[in-house]
This record gives sequence, C-alpha cells and structure tokens, in this order.
Amino acid sequence: MLSIPAPYIIIGMHRSGTSLVAQVLEKSGIFMGVVKDHNYESVPFLSLNQQTLWAADANWLEPKVPSKEHYKSLTGAEMFYEHFKTYGRLRQNLLKLKSPAWGWKDPRNTFTLPMWLEQFPKAKVIHVIRNKQAVAKSLAKRNKVTGEVQDSKLDDMNFNLKLCESYVAQANSYKTTLEKNYIEIQYEDLLALNVSKIKALEDFCKKPLLANFKTYVKASV
Repeated sequence: MLSIPAPYIIIGMHRSGTSLVAQVLEKSGIFMGVVKDHNYESVPFLSLNQQTLWAADANWLEPKVPSKEHYKSLTGAEMFYEHFKTYGRLRQNLLKLKSPAWGWKDPRNTFTLPMWLEQFPKAKVIHVIRNKQAVAKSLAKRNKVTGEVQDSKLDDMNFNLKLCESYVAQANSYKTTLEKNYIEIQYEDLLALNVSKIKALEDFCKKPLLANFKTYVKASV
C-alpha cells in the first residue's frame, strides 16, 4: 500500500510572517496547495479549520483547541488528493509514487493541530514567531484595509497583544510532544537573513531555502 508523505504544517499567530515562510517553502519545492487565498493559505485546509473552530464555538479571534467531537477533517488521503487537485485512481497512485513534499499554512493550525496530527502523526511543524508588539500593530493596521476581515476588537492594542500571547503559548505547547518534528523560527531572523537560523530550517525541511529567502526579503523591502 502506497503511503502519504508527512506534510509540513506552518503554525503561528496571524501577521507573524507565516506567509513569507509558506512562499519560500513552495518556491523551494514544498507544494503549498493548488488553491490558495491572498494570504497564501490552502483553501481546503483553511475551510476545514474554520468549520472546526466554529463547531467548537470559536474562531481565529476567540480561539481554543476543539475537542474531537468538533473535528471536520477528511481522511489524510482525501486531503492529500484535494491539496493537489488529483482525481482518479491512476493519477492518485502516480502522485503517491512521486511522494512530493507538501504542506500548508494557516494560523488557525495553531489550535486545530491535534486534529491534523490524527491524520498525519509524522507531520513536521514549523512555528513562526514575531515580536508581539509588531504583530499587534500589524493587526490594527490591517483592520483598516478594505477587503480584509475587520473587527472593532482589533483596534485595541491590549486585545491584540493578548491574542498574540495565546497563539504563541498554544504553539509552544506542542514542542515537548513533537520533539524533532517541531521547529521555531523567528520572523526577525528571517528578515535579517540570519544564516545559522535559516540553515536550521533548511535541515528541518531538507530543502535549500536561503537563496529564496534572500529573493523574497529583498522584494519586500
């Protein structure tokens, strides 16, 4: 029986640089999904994360870890095929034989990760961290952008700081259990192109990332 390769799952607070990491990973050979939104989030995984949080009477602004009764995920194989939009048994078997590196980014993963680990117990988890003051300011700034999801709570810097702290604390809680399948990376280290930190991420992902980080960081300046 052909097995599904373990995915790379990016977690971390909103506005923390998870999009940058997702873009670099995809450019470096880790496919992040056929259908992605403007935040580089794989739509099928984003949708299931939202449904799961809603079922638990939660959302990204008021997050919590859902219990199993609220899980909305499909089987690992179904999500793998959906990620690549691969239909038909022959094409699915060919995809498995290629065993492509894949993964997805969604800050909601921070709270729904236990659900995904049930489907992908060997998943490699990347926690992206950013200075919480910068996150809080970025949330408030985005809250004034037309077309983005807006909420009056995000105009309160104290609310934003506490929200960031809750995401970081939850993400950190996986460190002990996941051990070698978990890595933390500081957004500021990526912007500074800290070679040793990026090398650690390269070793974790088994992909050359530095050149693509240089490209994306320079483009954002």
